[in-house]
Amino acid sequence: AIDAATRRRAEQVLKEAGLDCTFAQEAPATGSVVYIGVNGSGGAADQRATALALDRTNLTKAGKFDRHLLSLSDRDGSAEVVIVGENSDAAFFALASLEQMIEHGTEHLPEVKLYDYADQQSRGLVEGYYGYPYSVAVKKDLMRFMMRMKMNTYMYGAKSDVYHSQKWEAPYPATLTPQQVKNGLLTQDMIRDIAKTSQDTKVNFIWAIHPGDSFVGDANVVNRIMNKYSRMYELGVRQFAVFVDDVGVPKSEADCKTNADHLTALQAAIDKKWNNASASPEARVRPLHFVPQVYTLSWVGEADRKRFYNALSKTPDKITIYITGWGVWTVPNSNDLDVVRKELQRPAAWWWNYPCNDNADGQIYPSDMYYNFFEMPAVDNNAKMPKQLEHGLGIVSNPMQEGEVAKTALFSVADYAWNNAAFDNMKSWNASFSRILSSPEQQQAYKTIIPYLRWNDAEDMQQAIVRFKSGKTDKMKQLVERLLPAAETMLRLKDSSVENERLLYNDLAPWLLKLHAMLRIAGQMVEVAESNEPEVRWEEYVKQLDRMADLDVNTDYTAYALEGLGSGISVSQRQSQPSQKYFYPFMNYLRENGLGRQPFGKGAEPVQAVSSVSGVSPRVVQQNGETYFNGVHVSVPSGDFVGLTFAEPFTPAEMRIDATLLSEWAVQWSEDGKNWNRMRSTTWPEGKKMKYVVLINNQPETRTLTLTRSNFSVLLPQLPTLSAVDVPTDEVGEATNNQLGKRALIDGDPSTFFAGKRNQMKDDRYVVHLQKPTDVKDVRIYFGTKNGDQLQAGTVEASVDGTVWKQLHVAGSVARAGGMAQSKPYADQVRYVDFEGDVPGANQVRLTVSSPIGNKWLRLYDVQVNALYQAAQYAPAVVDGRGKAHPEVTDGKGYNALTQAGGGELRYEIRTLAELKAVDIYWNPAVWKAAEKPELEWTADGKTWQSLGQLSAALTRVAAAQMPEATALRLRWAGQQVPAVYQMVSVTDPTVRRVEPTALKSAQADRETGKALEIYDLNGKLLRSDGNTTGLRPGIYVVAGRKITLY
Repeated sequence: AIDAATRRRAEQVLKEAGLDCTFAQEAPATGSVVYIGVNGSGGAADQRATALALDRTNLTKAGKFDRHLLSLSDRDGSAEVVIVGENSDAAFFALASLEQMIEHGTEHLPEVKLYDYADQQSRGLVEGYYGYPYSVAVKKDLMRFMMRMKMNTYMYGAKSDVYHSQKWEAPYPATLTPQQVKNGLLTQDMIRDIAKTSQDTKVNFIWAIHPGDSFVGDANVVNRIMNKYSRMYELGVRQFAVFVDDVGVPKSEADCKTNADHLTALQAAIDKKWNNASASPEARVRPLHFVPQVYTLSWVGEADRKRFYNALSKTPDKITIYITGWGVWTVPNSNDLDVVRKELQRPAAWWWNYPCNDNADGQIYPSDMYYNFFEMPAVDNNAKMPKQLEHGLGIVSNPMQEGEVAKTALFSVADYAWNNAAFDNMKSWNASFSRILSSPEQQQAYKTIIPYLRWNDAEDMQQAIVRFKSGKTDKMKQLVERLLPAAETMLRLKDSSVENERLLYNDLAPWLLKLHAMLRIAGQMVEVAESNEPEVRWEEYVKQLDRMADLDVNTDYTAYALEGLGSGISVSQRQSQPSQKYFYPFMNYLRENGLGRQPFGKGAEPVQAVSSVSGVSPRVVQQNGETYFNGVHVSVPSGDFVGLTFAEPFTPAEMRIDATLLSEWAVQWSEDGKNWNRMRSTTWPEGKKMKYVVLINNQPETRTLTLTRSNFSVLLPQLPTLSAVDVPTDEVGEATNNQLGKRALIDGDPSTFFAGKRNQMKDDRYVVHLQKPTDVKDVRIYFGTKNGDQLQAGTVEASVDGTVWKQLHVAGSVARAGGMAQSKPYADQVRYVDFEGDVPGANQVRLTVSSPIGNKWLRLYDVQVNALYQAAQYAPAVVDGRGKAHPEVTDGKGYNALTQAGGGELRYEIRTLAELKAVDIYWNPAVWKAAEKPELEWTADGKTWQSLGQLSAALTRVAAAQMPEATALRLRWAGQQVPAVYQMVSVTDPTVRRVEPTALKSAQADRETGKALEIYDLNGKLLRSDGNTTGLRPGIYVVAGRKITLY
């Protein structure tokens, strides 16, 4: 007989098509009629099928399931529909076909005879992934969706549901906290609600119990399980399962037999309690489903597997037993099913971990089935579904945590499970959208953006990016113009009046919102690339920088998941990963190159030649910290010079200048390009730094200047050389560079590391040997954080003789031990911590682990001696009010904002030999919150500062005419907020060819105007009138009205 659920479904199908319907025992004389019945029942539908001579062969076809026929024919101008199923369930599934026939209208329908059946008995899903269980709303919506796809199985065994596993005997609670609801736990009323939907949709809600090892180890386990099943039955559940996956595998004959006996006894107890002859169809409980201890064939040896399945072969045939195939992620295939069939002596069903993402929480799989195989990390990229899946009893999909997104995959699973041979991957995928979204616009939008919601974005994105990088924006512009409206259509699902569309938005949101943000960034950066206005370009670019930074931190883009099972769950957070292959990395390209190549001018080289002689640019050599000219022979006119300019001022470790050069050429140096000092000896004045050093022809005639390594070179500050290292174990762990081994600690490269192949231990010592006695002032330890292999805490000491050790302290504190808590970031998963002290003439330095992480290796990248001391030998271009350097403001990159600056000020040194035109300040005023913007000031002498007003536009240009002879510019502000300054750039006149030191320029000008080049001492006594300083003692003199220091 036709059951109540099938009657309700028939009524639903007809009413949703706009038809009125009335149930009757006999057909009316006129009008449309739908006959629904069971084959051989003798009812009206059965009789009408006979009268129409409908072929019933398919209703008894062996090895097929839910067999039915559907006839649509003309009845005097009205429709006559006859549906006959092998049972009421089969007739129910026939209504899905009728629904598709009439959902777009009931006029002019063709006559149809449909003989149908399923290749697989169980068709559906198992909610068995690691993660947040589906909400009640999603569970019910999936059941309604599956109903329309002729699916019949919803097996529930959420890993995080303690009442499924850890508390498997306890009743579900009556109430829950909001957090428990968010975590997917269920109340009794929720289960009643789910069970009601299950009954209405005939998608059987199979509640699974996970008794763990008790299933074999407890003789009373069947009674205990039945007590819980009885509670679930009262809540409306009418089918049950037992999960004993991921527990101990029975291997002895006795344990395997007990396992099978308990399963048999449980089915018998169910039948006795609920399936007696007088039970109504609605009261009966369907057969058990069983996920065994050996669900993956490769996990045990052949003998153990055969023993296990042979024992299970004695269980009732109606119990459905599941496998995942040879591996956990294996795609369904006949071979694996045949292995089990032979050993189990009956077919098994397939628990298919597809499209499961619990091993890749940042990904989703809304693509077609075969592309999803390519996307999923553990699935064979080239896998295909067999044209006929033999020896199988069903396919249930273990989907991703995002149930609504899983619908595209579930549609194809349903398609395949119903008719293996007719499955067409792309046809199935294309057909799914009309079953998921209500309007053609939404369907097309979703289909359009899916290739960009997945990890591997479409190839047209790569093509657009390649073209953009070559300076052509057209393809990227077209792609954004196509994708952005589609993404915005999908965003509007958030406020849809249709529940399942709102649910889809909720599941898609982290990926959809992030993709939308990246599309907006790309669109705006196309405009930046096409603009010729520097101010407009910067203002838009800096806005996009904030959005780019937001991509990795905005919690709207975070994919949350529950890890673990039962009460041992925790929340994991991963950034969603749409378009991770091409588009997401392109965001970083835009960040670093969005303004074009060298947007702030060519960055300063570490060292380069400088000359006032037109066309002269001698080759400079840098080798092992020594800088020199490689055999230069230059004709230098009177008053001109040849020299070196360095990236920033520094204290030379040594100056090597031939005595002849010193006496015959005016060797002058300057820290800022304005104030110059003449060298009289190679002894460098203490506390002084230089950026420029030049040799000036101070004779009236042109002379040839010869410069080689032997007569003119400069030694830069260098870190002490480390010659050897001792470690607790020489055995290297995985990923360590085997060629370097422990020497990675002393190679001066913080990108190479050493990790000994054993766990950290207290008092592990790493000893580095200095090549020569060194005054140790500080030690820097670089360590890694990957896999938690970091330095939790350690101490650093130095020694002269290796016997007596003097301890250093953590830089900036009095603490002796330092590590993770005191460290600073260096690179991705690499950090460093500095220690300070004073140990003269040291020959060894050692790190001692004081707080080991007992289950982790120690990943050390580098040990550097006197890194802080070396840094102090340089004068940075930008410092804050506390003297801290801020190289990010002058690094030429423009995408790293100033975020911290002490003392409420930022000072920018103007150090250029060329003619200054302006100083450009690139900042982001949009994030400035204080009422008053930062003040701008300039100075010529470093003491007296003059106001330039407030920092204003995003690109603020301060003209040189506003600050004549300026040596520095500074920003000052009140309050805690630091202005987001990205770059400060000196704009110079590129046409200037002849550049002379300040004092020489002044003297030259005086000569040209006929003024006497008078030299006075500081007491006002006239010493010379010809401007010649030769023979004067070192000291400070006044030459042509300007102070000059002679050395």
